[in-house]
Amino acid sequence: MDLSMISRVLWLRRTLRSRERWSQAQLHAHQRRELAALRGWAYARSPFYQRFHDGLDRAQLGELPVLTKATLMDNFDQLSTDPVVRLSTVQAYLEQLRGDQRFAGRYWVSATSGSSGRRSIIPTDAREWATIIASYGRANEWAGIRPGPTHRVRMAVVSSTTAWHQSARVAATVRSPFILTERLDAASPLANIVARLNELRPDVLVAYASMIRVLADEQLAGRLHIAPRGVNSSSEVLTGEARVMATRAWHVSPFNVYAATETGGIAAECHQHQGMHLFEDLVVPEVVDDDYRPVPAGEPGDRLLVTVLFGRTIPLIRYEMTDRVRLATQPCPCGLPFRLVDSIEGRTDDVLNLPTSDGGSVRLHPVVFHQVLDLLDVAGWQVRQQDDHLRVLVASPGPGFDPTATEGAVQAALTRAGAPTPAVHVSVVDDIPAGPAGKRPLVVARPKPP
Repeated sequence: MDLSMISRVLWLRRTLRSRERWSQAQLHAHQRRELAALRGWAYARSPFYQRFHDGLDRAQLGELPVLTKATLMDNFDQLSTDPVVRLSTVQAYLEQLRGDQRFAGRYWVSATSGSSGRRSIIPTDAREWATIIASYGRANEWAGIRPGPTHRVRMAVVSSTTAWHQSARVAATVRSPFILTERLDAASPLANIVARLNELRPDVLVAYASMIRVLADEQLAGRLHIAPRGVNSSSEVLTGEARVMATRAWHVSPFNVYAATETGGIAAECHQHQGMHLFEDLVVPEVVDDDYRPVPAGEPGDRLLVTVLFGRTIPLIRYEMTDRVRLATQPCPCGLPFRLVDSIEGRTDDVLNLPTSDGGSVRLHPVVFHQVLDLLDVAGWQVRQQDDHLRVLVASPGPGFDPTATEGAVQAALTRAGAPTPAVHVSVVDDIPAGPAGKRPLVVARPKPP
């Protein structure tokens, strides 16, 4: 981590702390100022927004059109405010990314997994990247993680180590002598993860929600022996069952963090554990129904629209996310000025249990498939566990797609993860089918017998 980035992040953390003492009036005034600055920047530098918001310069935020992921990626070059940032060259850069190299010497680039269809690619300059890192720092502080010269923290992060994944990019950028961090690949064999965690004995455990559930089960079964003082869950829906199991396993209630590649941190729990506070000084969230009409607190929305106030390279104004969010009707007693999210129903992938020849089973985290299938030029994908094989659905692949090569790549990923390799069948479909609740999980386990 270079000194200029250290200075930016530390300054931003102080700034974010001061905003946590704001009144509602101060927060709303800040949003108006930042939104006006964002729109002015986009209208001056983005050919896409000059067309997309033509004649709407004086319109209120709720009157502006919605930006979908498909629209973003279809108009990437025109939406970009820097002529250097072009989709073809950014994609070529991501394919070669191994460490913390910057695109064009100045942009950190992250990409989504494509959980809701096409993946999005988000380049960020130093100011934007520092803000994203500071947003995660806020979530850590609210969870009681406060490292310093006299208080070093051992942290284990069990998630993706894919170079373009945002959490991996943050880890590659942030090298603090006060936080001794080790990243473990969630795609590794579970026994290896458990053994390494037993060696590390971390003070703080950060992991995907699904992995929190798996590791809590390992702790309760007596195979994992750690005693973290803090547990952070991210990237997926933290179910009530997973929260209860984590609390039983480690005697601390996990802190839930809501984030996205496009935005950085969106919301996080405070010590009250009564929901997640929206980071309304960084994003303007709108909970809406399928017709993009506002949904009142207490009722679940069908979409979440976010306007990223600090975004400049790829401005995101009313960007659509498919998570179903319900705002709380009562304020949190902690006194923060930010609204409270009562629940989020986002993507919930299954952890597969693949049977072994000796009658046992191997647990397989969804990140195993991300490492292969996220690289495909497709509109979406889904892995479904059948009785004797894995069926991979691939939606609307681009030219040159090779189903046989994809089947082989998936089987190779299973082998690397220490899992048995059942037959893999790839099927091309028009769209990924939605489940009963309208969700499109990337990994669907075989239903358990009654």
